[in-house]
Amino acid sequence: MIKSLQWPGAVTVQKGKSYLNIYMGYGVKHLDTCWNPIQPANVMADPDAKIEKPEPTPLTAPPDPIEPLTDGP
Repeated sequence: MIKSLQWPGAVTVQKGKSYLNIYMGYGVKHLDTCWNPIQPANVMADPDAKIEKPEPTPLTAPPDPIEPLTDGP
């Protein structure tokens, strides 16, 4: 019987010229160090609200400005 040190749960059994491979594990390789997840960063505050501006390329042309009334030439 041979056990894998890299894949815990993998075993090979041999008898005569026949052999059998079997795996009963979690699909995770063995690591030399323990896996410890890091703490996520703090949640940031909402950004300030932006002031709405007119569309830079509107779908329709803006109305022509009205000329002021003048008296005489």
